[in-house]
Amino acid sequence: MLIGHIRGLTDGFITLYVCEMVIDEAYRGLGFGDKLLQYIHEQFLKTRVEMLAVSSSRTFYEQHGYRSFYGFRKTFD
Repeated sequence: MLIGHIRGLTDGFITLYVCEMVIDEAYRGLGFGDKLLQYIHEQFLKTRVEMLAVSSSRTFYEQHGYRSFYGFRKTFD
């Protein structure tokens, strides 16, 4: 059974870009997201973390010390 996953890219020195973190709704609030974020941070201690996130997850990330930033996105047809 898959409870959640995290996916990202890094150069290993400056930026760790998390493009997706998903936790099954039945398991949210149980600390699995915390554990995934902690794990990736431990792998790349000196990189900054940037991520895409839906607006409904804003409180979760702010409670963990993340701040929002401005960016751009474009979808090609």
